[in-house]
Amino acid sequence: MDNLISVFMNYKVNRLVEYGVAIYQQDSQFVRDVLNVYFQTYIENYYYQIFSTLENDETFNRRNLKAELTGIMEEMVYDYKSYEDTLSKEDYQTSLKMMKELRDLAYEVVRIDTLEFTSKDELPNELNAFLQESSLLTQYLDGHTDKLVRLVRDTYNHEQKMIQFGDRYFQTEEKHFTDTEDVLWYQLKQHIQTLDVYRKGLVEKVFQDEKFEFEKFTCLVQKISHELLMNFIHHQENQTLIIELPDVFINRGKIDDRVLALIDNPMFRKNVVLAVSYNTYLNQKNAFTEDYRFACTQDFRHINDIYKKVDSIYNEGLFQFLIVLDCKEDDSEFFTKYKNDVLRVLRFEEE
Repeated sequence: MDNLISVFMNYKVNRLVEYGVAIYQQDSQFVRDVLNVYFQTYIENYYYQIFSTLENDETFNRRNLKAELTGIMEEMVYDYKSYEDTLSKEDYQTSLKMMKELRDLAYEVVRIDTLEFTSKDELPNELNAFLQESSLLTQYLDGHTDKLVRLVRDTYNHEQKMIQFGDRYFQTEEKHFTDTEDVLWYQLKQHIQTLDVYRKGLVEKVFQDEKFEFEKFTCLVQKISHELLMNFIHHQENQTLIIELPDVFINRGKIDDRVLALIDNPMFRKNVVLAVSYNTYLNQKNAFTEDYRFACTQDFRHINDIYKKVDSIYNEGLFQFLIVLDCKEDDSEFFTKYKNDVLRVLRFEEE
């Protein structure tokens, strides 16, 4: 199963391609392929803050997007030279001309993605008002906006359904860390309220069954992905979320491929940290790569040399957080005062 954010972004790209084809009024596989590359670039820039051709790490703005689209176009033009000897001169030059036209078109079309419509009923008027502000789109459409309006309205209706994603039976539960507001622990809880005491106990027993660990993890990841996406759309800053990566998903130096497919999204990887016990890490080191963010959980109650243990965890160079599950009372002050630019110590608030 793919990550919900990735599914949503793929849908956006496909719809933007449909807008581009409707406005350009030429439909071919070449046109669709070129538009797809440009719109994938936009998604990476705007939603993921990933840039392929700019020299330095940048933030999204219209100037950087234009530079990035131009860089992508230049790469496509360079790669297309391999067709120069197989196409007629006229066809080759026409293709190059279309790449440049579609770059300029894509630069304008992506603005539709960020329009905030008042309602479905107001969408046609608000979209037409936007189109009148773009001389390039107005020139291409030449007053024929009905098809584009239908496409955008269909997208709006579909996205509203996706935005309302949810269920009544499971919910995320937050656990807070002491003296920390920017990092939260997230876990999944069953929330079935219409059962008697006996049946509630039975449901909880089944919920805790390890056989359903992947289904529960999937539900948690998709709920978090939905929250991250909604926060981005509504311009709210995302906190760092830590979730447990159950041991059952780590075997023979590999993380379960199903899990990797589920969490393989730049927005998710940026905001979500996977927590594993230090013992699990030591036994499965090859499973952990720098492609993801990791936290280490450790119970220090029975560890005599806590300084050596913390140094060992720090020296692994993988973990951003050390979650102290428990410790002896005499060691509590050490963890409270521990400061490090690389490894951040967290302790759960007392319930």
